[in-house]
Amino acid sequence: MKYRKLGNTDLELSEIGFGCWAMGGGWGKTDDMESITAARRALNLGINFFDTADVYGFGHSEHILARALGKNRKNAIIATKGGLVWDDHGCLFRCGSRHHLINAVEASLKRLKTDYIDLYQIHWPDPNTSFEVTMRAMDDLVKSGKVRYVGVSNFTRKQMNECLKVRQINSLQPPYNMFMRDIEKDFSFCKKNGIGIITYGPLAYGLLTGKFTKETKFPESDWRSGMLFPDPGDWQAHIDIFHGSQFKRNVRTVEKLKQIAKKLGKTVGQLSIAWVLSNPEVASAIVGAKRPSQLEENVGGAGWKLSRDEKIKINELLIRNI
Repeated sequence: MKYRKLGNTDLELSEIGFGCWAMGGGWGKTDDMESITAARRALNLGINFFDTADVYGFGHSEHILARALGKNRKNAIIATKGGLVWDDHGCLFRCGSRHHLINAVEASLKRLKTDYIDLYQIHWPDPNTSFEVTMRAMDDLVKSGKVRYVGVSNFTRKQMNECLKVRQINSLQPPYNMFMRDIEKDFSFCKKNGIGIITYGPLAYGLLTGKFTKETKFPESDWRSGMLFPDPGDWQAHIDIFHGSQFKRNVRTVEKLKQIAKKLGKTVGQLSIAWVLSNPEVASAIVGAKRPSQLEENVGGAGWKLSRDEKIKINELLIRNI
């Protein structure tokens, strides 16, 4: 496993990050012992970066990650997120207030069974709280030693600029894959400001694994159906890749990507991860895994490079897909 420096920090992240969303039980049925086995296998494979959030399983993901790491906590870089609150019905609300963040960090520390969090990220921007309030709270948490570095997730360039007026942002976590490339326009801004980039969704939520056809239908209980979001807001771009003519074009493109992957002796998923990692601005690509077998395939997306001609061929396919 190779490692990359995160922005202006001293953190060296594994190119593949272990995503803990599924571990929380919010991505279909999961088995806690399988999740623990997968996380421990990740450590054995050289993965040192684990990304979770307090909202994943409403705390369950953090609990399970703590069990998985155990005495190996010192060998892991733990990133978690806060800034979302939930009610008894599981409804989510954004909250970047000082009171909430201070309490959220304390709760995460207890669940993770650790004295510090390597990277604490604001999960989504809160339109009702000024970024000055949010960043000053984070600054105090860093000074207290409970948080080492501060990141943001799903923030725009304008929102990051507002945060930078108060304190340094150490990382940005955006969605990034062959079908969701908006973040590319902000790569130079992040580099200029010392903001490391950690990407999520490199497999486009299963689309880039090649398991879907043009006839695939998602049940209403699956967020990809779009039925769970009466007002999807910022999540609309994630849902759109699974609907209408865009979905059919995407499936056709995946079939062509399979041919490129086959010639390289790789799966289309591994090709997709390697494509994300081919951008030097990306410090780590977060990939989820419910079981060790999934993890081991994902790791095959790292440790090798696409040639210039291969990248050109892939990008030509993607341009035609638009």
